[in-house]
Amino acid sequence: MSTFGEKVRNKREEMNLSQEQLASLVGISRRSISNYETEVKKPYYSTLRKLASALGVTIYYLQNDNIEDPQANIDEEPYVQAAREEYGRKGQEEMASILTQAEALFAGGTITEDQKDILYQALSHAYFRNKERAREKYGRPATKNHEPNLDSNSTDNASENE
Repeated sequence: MSTFGEKVRNKREEMNLSQEQLASLVGISRRSISNYETEVKKPYYSTLRKLASALGVTIYYLQNDNIEDPQANIDEEPYVQAAREEYGRKGQEEMASILTQAEALFAGGTITEDQKDILYQALSHAYFRNKERAREKYGRPATKNHEPNLDSNSTDNASENE
């Protein structure tokens, strides 16, 4: 079992990158990388996404100490990210829970990657549609667009205070 900081340091070293090089790839300071590795602080979500991408791992892997597979939950990640972008941390947690429960339905069975993707798309669409209906019914103001952007090339332009 490895902590967030250990995972960042180990993966960086495995890739033969210095802290400065990794910081440059992520667009942050070397000091921030040092702080993450020593667990003085944790990154903002948008930086976590960039860090995971630079290290070639999933956000889920970095956030969960008991997960040892760097590619854990790679199929779910775009859906979970879309929910986070639209509804924040609570949306992220809800979508992750929905997809984890759905995966349990076919555990031990055979399902193709295409079938899995269709299932995840349907669940994601239902989640976002029901959230929108709740907004309409209970009068909560709309935030961004109401359909998830699952384009893996989309970027997060939120500003951060490193």
